[in-house]
Amino acid sequence: MRTLFIILMGTTLAFFPIGVKKLLFRKDSLSKRMLFVLIPASFALISHCVLLFVSNEIAAYVLFSFYFAFSNWIAVAVFSFCTCYTNSEFNSKVLKFLIIPVSIIDTLALIANTFSHFFFSLHKIVYGSFEFFRYSFSDLLTVHFVLSYGLFIYCFIIILKKFLKEPPTLRIKYYSFLIYLALITFTNVLYICIGTPYNFSIIVYAFCFISSYNVLNKAVPNLLIQQTLGIIADELKNGIVLLDNDGRCIYVNAFVKQNFECGSDEILDNEVFEDYFQQRKSREPESMDSFACEVEYQSERKRLSLNITDYIIKDGESIVGRYYLIEDVTAIKNQAYEEKLLRTRDPLTELYNKEYFFEKVAHRLKYDRFTKYYLIVSDIVNFKLVNDLHGKPFGDTILRRSADAIRKYSARDVIYGRLYNDHFIMLVPKRRFDEEVYAQAFKNDMSYLQNFSYNLIIHMGLYEIDDLTLPVSVMCDRAFLALRSIKNDYKTGFAYYDDHLRQEVLKMQMLMNELPVALKANQLKMYLQPQVTKNGILVGAEALVRWHHPSRGIIPPGEFIEIIEKINIISDVDRYIWECACAKLAEWKRAGKTNLTISVNISARDFFTMNLLETLVGLIKKYEISPKSLNLEITETAVIYDVENQLNVLDKLRALGFVVEMDDFGSGYSSLNMLKDISVDVLKIDMAFLQKSKDDVKSHKILEKIIILAKELGMKVLTEGVESGNQIDFLSAAGCDLFQGYYFSKPVPVNEFEEKYFR
Repeated sequence: MRTLFIILMGTTLAFFPIGVKKLLFRKDSLSKRMLFVLIPASFALISHCVLLFVSNEIAAYVLFSFYFAFSNWIAVAVFSFCTCYTNSEFNSKVLKFLIIPVSIIDTLALIANTFSHFFFSLHKIVYGSFEFFRYSFSDLLTVHFVLSYGLFIYCFIIILKKFLKEPPTLRIKYYSFLIYLALITFTNVLYICIGTPYNFSIIVYAFCFISSYNVLNKAVPNLLIQQTLGIIADELKNGIVLLDNDGRCIYVNAFVKQNFECGSDEILDNEVFEDYFQQRKSREPESMDSFACEVEYQSERKRLSLNITDYIIKDGESIVGRYYLIEDVTAIKNQAYEEKLLRTRDPLTELYNKEYFFEKVAHRLKYDRFTKYYLIVSDIVNFKLVNDLHGKPFGDTILRRSADAIRKYSARDVIYGRLYNDHFIMLVPKRRFDEEVYAQAFKNDMSYLQNFSYNLIIHMGLYEIDDLTLPVSVMCDRAFLALRSIKNDYKTGFAYYDDHLRQEVLKMQMLMNELPVALKANQLKMYLQPQVTKNGILVGAEALVRWHHPSRGIIPPGEFIEIIEKINIISDVDRYIWECACAKLAEWKRAGKTNLTISVNISARDFFTMNLLETLVGLIKKYEISPKSLNLEITETAVIYDVENQLNVLDKLRALGFVVEMDDFGSGYSSLNMLKDISVDVLKIDMAFLQKSKDDVKSHKILEKIIILAKELGMKVLTEGVESGNQIDFLSAAGCDLFQGYYFSKPVPVNEFEEKYFR
């Protein structure tokens, strides 16, 4: 038995230098802690081995002291290793300032025991044919064992705790370690209880920790990789079929099982692979390493488009297997089809979209140059009200009905599509167009709207194509121009592009080309229209713009303001007028006329194209005038896009002293709604409110209530568009503060304004 034990111990010791050498070259913390385990374990093993041959009592005391001390340090090292391996939250300060100091004291006490024998004493025991020394228990030795085995038990607990917390896939990292700890504990208990001189637990200890290190660093990671790859493969959106070198299927992932409803045994006989093998045989030689093709798979539940590619797996030059990658390209093909539809069709009505309609018309006109065609653009009058009153789903239903009417009543040689919103477009041979047929088509298709409270009116603008060199988009613009000519006409349903509209287009185009030049050449002039009390006393003026054209004379704003907005220079014009107004206010200030104000307009675009607050404050500082002298006019439509941000800017301007006026009140249907949200100082009422009414009594009462409401909200009231003394008397009695209109003066040049009011 002794010979066998010595051989086992010698063999174990022979592996220690190899393990230590490997661990010395590794820099990770786990390897350092394993090295810390092996070093005391090797000394404990040597001490125990030498004890079998010692006959001197003092030498036996020394060796037992070293054996117990190194056993204690093994427990400390195992504890450190376990806390590192499990990423335990155990505080390293406890190890550094409690466990290690106690272990040092224990070691010194064991060494001192050689002479004092207060820790343990030795006595000889005869075992077989030889004698050996055995220790006797004492209270202090019991404390030593409690310290060592306590750490060991704690290691077992933290490993077990980690094992129970981990998911099944990761438990493999810990169960082998638990087995090793249990085996070491079992052999050590046997040594203590039986009284044998041979402590096989040290050999088991060394063997288990060396092998556990290899398992933890090699076998366990490999198993985890296999399991993880299996999980990843099952979660892939593509299929994997793995074959061995004999062509047998040995693995299929979850995608294959779920979509083909078969396992690895039947997959190669599935119709998908039958199709694949047939395509491969017909298109490529069988000897090729890789082949890819697309196949269609139809089951009772779904239809799939699959892209199958096979790959050779080699070990050096030898083939060890093959795998098939099955990509589900159904979504990609569906998306491609949908993208094609999106490129050519309107998603709501399924008519041609604008781009594809233009393409089809251009192609038709290129190859059919003798047929006369109309390009027709239709519009549902005030369609926005339909959405506002009945909701967008109802509006979409009407649009689909309109599309159905176009399909139903159009001949085969008609091309039709949807431009945007409620605008449809058609290319119709002139000989086939009949106003009554198309008007009746829409009327019939809308007849189901029996309880609809709003009568739908369809307008159509027509352009007879007489110039085939024009782009289709320009033809469309001409049809739109005809459509706009009857925008507010509820009796006329059709309008044709003619020479008069052509001249309007040419005129508009000319103005569009000349306006940027006019702005730079100072052809745009500031005019002033006075704002007065009921007695005609001047309090200020509104700054307006007029175009002094070098050849056409003075052009009123109605002819070019819309163009200014269209070519995106409205903010440049606004800033120019602001500058003129500030310069004039500074001039009046120097002349002692500090009580006069000038009102300037702010458009919706100004909020987005410039830093409005910074620009206006900069002008005030530049010309050294008071903010109270520059009044800012806004309309309700100027603050409907980014309301919160715009109201914040207006509040900051008012805080700095600017007076904010709400212009054109009464001309829009949402004025009262905006009035509660916007803080203004002056309410400007448009007299058109009275002029458009058929019931003077009712309109007067409404106007009186508006003035009372404005007063209660702390606002001054200014009425613009005043044209008679009777209006002055009525408005004054109702509480209006200021007036502006032709009754006092039309907008006049600045010098004429000063001539009239200052001299």
